[in-house]
Parts: sequence; structure tokens; C-alpha cells
Amino acid sequence: MVNEKNTFSIYFRINKKYWLIRITVLLTLIIIVIFSFLMVWAAYSDLSRYILSNKLCLSVTLLYPVYLISLYMNDHGLPIENILTTLALAVVLFIVCAGFFALNIMGGGDVKLIPAVALWAGTAHILPYLFITSVIGGLFAALILAKNRLNNSKSYKSSANINLSVAEIKESVVPYGVGIAMGGLYVAYNLIVTFNQKAT
Repeated sequence: MVNEKNTFSIYFRINKKYWLIRITVLLTLIIIVIFSFLMVWAAYSDLSRYILSNKLCLSVTLLYPVYLISLYMNDHGLPIENILTTLALAVVLFIVCAGFFALNIMGGGDVKLIPAVALWAGTAHILPYLFITSVIGGLFAALILAKNRLNNSKSYKSSANINLSVAEIKESVVPYGVGIAMGGLYVAYNLIVTFNQKAT
């Protein structure tokens, strides 16, 4: 009878540990999916309204420490040196982007979202993330400039109507958020692949 009780107790502890591991693994994956959704929302928002809201940028930033905690719960926590290096890179990116903002090259939302996503990219994916963001952002800029030149060549503006309308100003805005979102989705995909490899 004692052996049966001990066997049941051991089985219960093992089963409990198994389900706790499954729950924490699922939690990490859900967090990455939420991050991916925020990236899709960023692309849609920037394309439709040319806006990357403070709420969106803050959500991406605050979700990152929750992600780190979930990794530690799974015994897959990142080294402290890695986290500190990532934070330093994000700060440097913010300073650089703030310089672009001062030169009127980049919008305020872009300045905040780029370093926020860089936190998720970490040292492992920061370079591909920046490359994808730059390439897609550059392609959008080229397409919009080409479209504006085509429109300008078709329409005659007199000296009396030299000021741009609000609609025309919007047409000259480049939605860099799309490039940032694509880079972020690349990061999310790699985070899921890497996590699955460690979890199995």
C-alpha cells in the first residue's frame, strides 16, 4: 500500500511538472504571436493612416520583458550580457533615428518603433532585421517618389497654386512602418524556430 502511495505521488509530481512546462511553452509562443500581430497592425496603421501610435510602440516595448520572463520560466533564459548588449544597441538605434527625425527624414513613430523591435531582434537577428527594414523601406520610398513624379508630370501647377494640398503632402510621406513590420515578422519567425529547437 505504501509503494502504491509513493508511486502515485511520484506520478502526480511528474505529471504536474509536465503540464507546467507545457503551459509555459505555450505562454512563450502566445507572446511571440502577439508581437507578430503588433507588427501586422503597425504595417496596416502606417499604410492606411501614416501613423505609428505611442500605444503601439509602448506595447511592443513592454511586451519584451514579459517575453524574457517566459523564457526564464522555460529554463531558456537569455544571458544577462546578451540582454545588456541588446539594450545598448536599442539605445544607439534610438539616438541615430532621433537624428534622422531632426533632419525630417523619419517620423516620430518610426524613431520609437525601430529600437523597440530591435529589443526582440537581439544580437542574433539585429543585422538581418535592419537590412530587411532598410530594403523594404527604401523600396517604398522609391515607389512613392516615382508615383509623385508621374503625377507631377501629368498635372500642371500654376504659380498661383504653388502650395501643396494636405492630400499631396500625405502622398509624399513614406510608410517606413511597413519595412519595420516586415523586419519584425522575420524576427518573430526566427524566435519561434529557435524556441522550438530548444524546447524539443
